[in-house]
Amino acid sequence: AGTDAQGVQTKAVLDGDEWVLNGSKCFITNGKYADVYIIIAVTDVVEDKKGRKKKLFSAFIVEKGTPGFTFGTKEKKMGIRGSATYELIFQDC
Repeated sequence: AGTDAQGVQTKAVLDGDEWVLNGSKCFITNGKYADVYIIIAVTDVVEDKKGRKKKLFSAFIVEKGTPGFTFGTKEKKMGIRGSATYELIFQDC
């Protein structure tokens, strides 16, 4: 979501004593080459005093190789080709 924190759409749901992530993160520089990732996900939505919905977030540590965590194809960029850019995909991760 870049600097638009309320634009985060990846969700985390508590299932028993484990959190399950679903969603994706786009345009992650060198995304395929890390061994550990810190993922921000929506864990709840609440209303403020004016009745506006606000997302609540949590950070999760996800290791490469975790079931349900995959990579999209390498992005083809017009510029800044010195680094590889990937999508991170979470499906019941």
